[in-house]
Amino acid sequence: MKCCCEDKGTLRSGVKGILACPVSMNALSHVIERCDACKRFDSDENAAVYYATARGGRVRYSKCGNRMRIIWSPRQELKSRM
Repeated sequence: MKCCCEDKGTLRSGVKGILACPVSMNALSHVIERCDACKRFDSDENAAVYYATARGGRVRYSKCGNRMRIIWSPRQELKSRM
C-alpha cells in the first residue's frame, strides 16, 4: 500500500518515510521530518541522518520558535581560513 510520503508533491523526498520541505523557494536546503503516517523512523533526527547518508550532504539543527528543526544541505559549507 502506498503511503502519503510517496505521493508526488513539494514534500516528497524520494525516500520512503521522510518528508522534505524546502527552506525557501531558491534554496537547495530542506527541512527534514519523518512521515507520521507510516512511522518508518523513530524520530525526525533518525530520518534526517538516514536521508543525509542516502543523499550525501550535511544535517544541522535550527531553532524555530519553541521547536527544533532539522535542516539538510546538499554540500558542505566551506570553513573560514584563520
